[in-house]
Amino acid sequence: MQEFRRFVRGPVGKVLLAAIILPFVISGFYGYFTGGGSDSTVAEVEGNKITRAYVNSRTQQLRQMLRQQSPNINESMLDSFIRPQMVLQGIVNEQLMIAAARNADMAYSDSQAAREIRDNPAFVDNGAFSETRFEQMVRAQGMTPQGYLDGIRQERISQQYRGAFAGTDFALPNELAEQRRLGEQSRDIRYVRLDLDGLRRNVTVSDEEVNAFYEEHQDEFMRPEQLRVRYLELNPSHYADRIEISDEQIQGEYQARKQMRESASTRRQVAHVLIAVNDDRDEDAAVARAEEARQALESGESFADVAAEYSDDAATANSGGELGTVEPGALPESLDQALEGLSVGDVSEPVVSDAGVHLLKVESEQKAETAPLAEMRDQIVADLQRAQAQSMLSEDLVTLEELIYEHANLEVPAEQLDLPLETTDWVSLQNLPAPINNDQVRQALNSDAVREQGHNSDLLELGGDRFVAVRLQDTQAAEPQPLAEVRDDIVAQLRLRKARDRAAELADQARTAAEEEGADLNRLAELLNGAVEEQSGLQRGAAEPDMAVTDAAFGTPRPADGETSDIRFVDLRNGDLVAFQVTGVEDGAVQALPDEQQRQALRELARVEGERTFRQVMAYLRDNLDVELHPNRLAEGESQPAGQPQP
Repeated sequence: MQEFRRFVRGPVGKVLLAAIILPFVISGFYGYFTGGGSDSTVAEVEGNKITRAYVNSRTQQLRQMLRQQSPNINESMLDSFIRPQMVLQGIVNEQLMIAAARNADMAYSDSQAAREIRDNPAFVDNGAFSETRFEQMVRAQGMTPQGYLDGIRQERISQQYRGAFAGTDFALPNELAEQRRLGEQSRDIRYVRLDLDGLRRNVTVSDEEVNAFYEEHQDEFMRPEQLRVRYLELNPSHYADRIEISDEQIQGEYQARKQMRESASTRRQVAHVLIAVNDDRDEDAAVARAEEARQALESGESFADVAAEYSDDAATANSGGELGTVEPGALPESLDQALEGLSVGDVSEPVVSDAGVHLLKVESEQKAETAPLAEMRDQIVADLQRAQAQSMLSEDLVTLEELIYEHANLEVPAEQLDLPLETTDWVSLQNLPAPINNDQVRQALNSDAVREQGHNSDLLELGGDRFVAVRLQDTQAAEPQPLAEVRDDIVAQLRLRKARDRAAELADQARTAAEEEGADLNRLAELLNGAVEEQSGLQRGAAEPDMAVTDAAFGTPRPADGETSDIRFVDLRNGDLVAFQVTGVEDGAVQALPDEQQRQALRELARVEGERTFRQVMAYLRDNLDVELHPNRLAEGESQPAGQPQP
């Protein structure tokens, strides 16, 4: 039993367990495992439950997207930034929009979503939609094809709802004129700056002060524990020089792909008429109307005319009912079955699906074709090399896992599998070299088995088919750094402290002088050891003399013409202090822009107002729809793929 447990914990055991579990994940039993009890429901929106598994799945998807965009991103930072609690709020907002959209009778049909999938270049292989590629990519995201379809449908409905507010707002010329008057306004200021760096340069620090600080703060100048780590790595590139692909293998693989491709089902150009089932028409009435449309076709009317008159699919009714080119599996099962028995030009009997009742017509069909071997050769060679490397890797993983468990060192495993055995220089745990700079490695090096008992680590899977085993060769305990090494840092800290203390004294004197004695900027310049400077034509958002000063200047009440504002003070992030007063204000242009620029500016202002309106709508939905949150039920960590909430 102990041997079995060790095997299951290792990467090989995990791979085999995944192969065993996967059929359950993608089968009808899936809903049984993720249906969950009340403790797995982390939120409800209008009675629609959002499960912990779904939130964790969406969290992992977002993290994976960021990993793909930034491969070198720090994992711990990623986990801290993309958290289930944050993702849950986004999902709740999605469900609020969907619920409100449903209440407003907004819809996006399955056929529209299916067409969007077929038109997605990511699912195209050899110039045509590939059901296999689609399913592989969807499964890789932890979703089912139906779940992906539902996701598109819900996303488009949400966009419709958002667009109803964000995309329909408008702005008037007088609003634009006022925005320009304020937005393009400029201000003149006079100011004096207390320069912390200048104070720091004039500060002196004695040896006695340095020694005293060192003695009192030795815990701040500790050299972290140093390690020397031995490690070996196994990855597919280890086999690159061992793999040779023969012409016979390439030809055999090409013929296999060609046969599979050419034996695939025919691609068909399909059109349809959809009779919707709704509150005004049940399924029997929809079938009767479909029969009526079919009779119109038999009497000689064109399919395009019948679609325009009878079809409830707004996206296709005025374009001949065209659904585009489809392959088996692209449409709901009932429609696929109906298409199987149709030839070019045939029209089906009424077919029922979740979307309603359909009449289908096959307008053309095309046999699958295979590209010439010359065009596919490089891809075939790469696929065969990858497959062989994976096969060799899988075999060696079993051996390596046994060797690192059975031997008291890494030399024997490295020698038997011809792997390079590396040893680091003295490094801290947080500053490991690139090949092993990974949180899993840090956890292994901190484990009792490796640190206290001197064993090899388990075989660690670091991602990208990289597997590493580590062993702690030697350690040096944490110890205080010599004073000579940290003296410069101590001097810098003491200078900064003294400068800040002096700056605080001067700032207090300046504020007292301005507020109680009515001192002007010239007097404050003397107190702050600075000079009075001027900035004319200061624009909103300007970085000079400082963004905080700019914001404060535009937040100061407008002085009367010919007068100046009161003196105001701004503490800057770098420790400086600025005292300023506004000496002049010039409004932005109020005359109308040229016609095209005026239209563009009004559209942009309308967009901004629309987004603001939409945020108010979301706040209203939060307050008025039935929303229950249980964020305490969220659990961090890996989760199985989960079906998404259904509206």
